[in-house]
Amino acid sequence: MDRQADELILESLRQGSYDAFDALYMRYAPHVEAFAFCMLKNRSEAEDLAHDIFLKIWETRESIVHIRSFRSYLFRMTKNAVFDIFEHKSVQTRYRQRLLHVEELLTDDLSAKVATEDLMMIINMAVEQMPRQRQQIFRLSRYEGLSHQEIAQQLGISPKTVEYHIGRALAELKKIIGLIAFFF
Repeated sequence: MDRQADELILESLRQGSYDAFDALYMRYAPHVEAFAFCMLKNRSEAEDLAHDIFLKIWETRESIVHIRSFRSYLFRMTKNAVFDIFEHKSVQTRYRQRLLHVEELLTDDLSAKVATEDLMMIINMAVEQMPRQRQQIFRLSRYEGLSHQEIAQQLGISPKTVEYHIGRALAELKKIIGLIAFFF
């Protein structure tokens, strides 16, 4: 499809033509889906992404003006949507990693019996009972994900001191978790 034909179809689309939308969809959706699939490696996500992009085009059809190349416009939309999915997955991964820190302290049996909220409350209470420096180091490590070196630099202490306090904090938490396990 050449640029002039795209411009005519886009003009009809701006005026609400379903036929123009169908023409764009039939011509370009397979390309959007194929590109998304190459990036995401998931057919269902790629299909959803293509549908979402064309839904957005339909919803914003009146504001689609001065597009020099519909293909370039579509590529930018697709690329941005793929990046959004990657970023969302990254946030999910970071969240799961934080949960894994808690799960490392639990046995499967105990984690099934103790509500996560209660457990987090107990862990937070235990952390609050630790010496101030140990609290701070533990929170920077486990809640903010800083490395031992980053914590040492931020607090002006040696990495060995950070390592010592992390070890002591984990030992205290494991002891508490062990005591909780007694009741279950």
